[in-house]
Amino acid sequence: MPVLEALLSLIGPAYLAYYGFAVPVMVVWAILCAALWVWNNRPSKRQNGVVRSRSAGLMVFVLVAACYVAAHTGVYLLAWHLARLWRNSLLI
Repeated sequence: MPVLEALLSLIGPAYLAYYGFAVPVMVVWAILCAALWVWNNRPSKRQNGVVRSRSAGLMVFVLVAACYVAAHTGVYLLAWHLARLWRNSLLI
């Protein structure tokens, strides 16, 4: 299920790019997705999960958020580029 959750979260930046929203909106979307992922995968939810220190948990969140921002930026830029090409081809 984590793969499905990650793929569904990529729909957001594509939608935002298609309708011309600003990049900061996409970054906020990615950070919210990362926060949701970290919350759903916290060690205290697992059986025999080792609870992380606050600084280790923060480092995990920063790493996950950076990965989400990178992935969402790629999808956002691809969708933005393809939407621009599609609009230009309709104007010809």
